Amino acid sequence: MQLTKFQESMLFIGAMKNVLENDLRVFKRYLHDDDLKFAMNNKMLIEICSFLEEWKRFKKYAKDDEGVRATMKITAPAIKRLKSWRGLEGWRNTMLAHGPRDDNDGGKVTLLDKRYFDAEVPTTYCEVMLLAEYCVYVIAAFICRHKADHIVALGSIKKSDNNVVRGIQTQAEFNLAVKELQEHMFALDPELKECFDV
Repeated sequence: MQLTKFQESMLFIGAMKNVLENDLRVFKRYLHDDDLKFAMNNKMLIEICSFLEEWKRFKKYAKDDEGVRATMKITAPAIKRLKSWRGLEGWRNTMLAHGPRDDNDGGKVTLLDKRYFDAEVPTTYCEVMLLAEYCVYVIAAFICRHKADHIVALGSIKKSDNNVVRGIQTQAEFNLAVKELQEHMFALDPELKECFDV
């Protein structure tokens, strides 16, 4: 059976909920680790923008479905807060997900003033954590209120072997691979060793 567009979106945001919940658990567990908070903050901003992109589709579904409209009304305060940050998409596209080139400016290097300091983007970890939590709540409301569609969507996922392993598995393998790359690079340009401070 082919999924409806609404069911596809339910599948998408359901997966996103799992990712955001994991991100939030890690973020909250390591609140005193500034490096990890920085990395998780940026990752969550990318996920939040993906959620907002998918949210645009829900407006289309609401046109013909009173149940979707009702759920949108229930979640409206969270969506209002998420949408209040009008610079998120530009920040995500030019600094987080696609590298620091601004396609809206002929591919020039993005200026931090334009996309961060002078932009409508959150600058605190707690605000980003709140936005991610709001996404989780909105998704949870949709899953609870549209359970039948969510169950159909989940049933469309093909079962696969979850034990597939690709890539190195141990810290020792990691260390060896890095050492081999260093030896290759430093043999060709010994000055890099000093530059890399190793």
